[in-house]
Amino acid sequence: MKLLRLCTQHIRLNHPLPWNVRSEPGQLLLSKGFVLTSQAQIDALMARGMFVDQDEYEQHARQVAEEGFAKVDPFALWSNILRNVAQVLLHPDSPTFVTEIKLLSGTIQKAMNDELEVGSFEMLHDQPVGYAVMHSLQTAFVACLVAERFGWSEAERHTLLQASLTMNISMLNLQNVLAKQVTPPTPEQRGEIDAHPRKGRQMLEAAGVTDTDWLHTVEHHHVTQGGKPLPADRSALSPLACMIHYADVYLAKMSPRATRPALAVNVAARELYVHAGGPDNPYVAAIIKEMGIFPPGSYVKLANGDTGVVTRKGESASAPMVHSLISSDGWVFPDAKLRDTTKPEYKVVAAVPRDNVLLRLNRQRLFGYVAA
Repeated sequence: MKLLRLCTQHIRLNHPLPWNVRSEPGQLLLSKGFVLTSQAQIDALMARGMFVDQDEYEQHARQVAEEGFAKVDPFALWSNILRNVAQVLLHPDSPTFVTEIKLLSGTIQKAMNDELEVGSFEMLHDQPVGYAVMHSLQTAFVACLVAERFGWSEAERHTLLQASLTMNISMLNLQNVLAKQVTPPTPEQRGEIDAHPRKGRQMLEAAGVTDTDWLHTVEHHHVTQGGKPLPADRSALSPLACMIHYADVYLAKMSPRATRPALAVNVAARELYVHAGGPDNPYVAAIIKEMGIFPPGSYVKLANGDTGVVTRKGESASAPMVHSLISSDGWVFPDAKLRDTTKPEYKVVAAVPRDNVLLRLNRQRLFGYVAA
């Protein structure tokens, strides 16, 4: 029996193991189907060493690949989610508003469970419905992803999703304006910005939201000024609001403005870490650890000069799965080429801001799904 060492990305919280997990000598540690429910369990097992029979691992991988073509296209699913989020958020006076938000939170959670890395990829790409709606969905996605690492309950994650989606319900139009505005906010705009958490709660109450945690999180989702470190006394802070706040700040850094380009993902992570308290801020530390240096959807530069896109996490944070898109001399590859980033010639040497790559990607082909 030949054993392969498992990495953290091979294990998913709250999901049955797809194979038996063994110690390095081959002793059975966890049976196929066992569910790990906390990050602490995973970390302890990783420190000890987790291995899987190579034949069993490859058999499962082949099964997943074969089933992939029969699955519902996850890109179409996320596209529908985005359209539905826009439809619901832009009509808060609808009598079905609360019901639709709750249904969307369940759909988003299921989509994350079914194909997480496709979701991560999509969160860093197109914004066909405008910045404000896309940013709300991005924040919901990242906040919920990190909440799972914290071991929050399903009910807490649903509340987190609902609050993230609606955090800026009272200023969606203004957000879109400000993203394109080359001058500082006017006094009137500044007043609307300052009032939006309280006004957002009022709008949600008027729409029929009665969940006090949802309402409180929206009203208090700006925990610090501009994403600064948490205060020394955190007893009055809502963990849900803190999670949304720092996810919001992190993602805003990667979105372009009329006054500045989008930051590359590693630069955004570094700025957040430095300015928000680093290791003393559990929310920031968890966001950066969960998203990684080069999350799926990131554009990167390789040692051989290629520009590529990250499709999945790899054996380590610095060696993700990358498909080359553009050669060092600017030639666009007709078909993206999978590179082994553990090799020196294909090592990831830098992140590239997404605005620097003007290509339309065939997402389905990159991930092994039938192209639409």
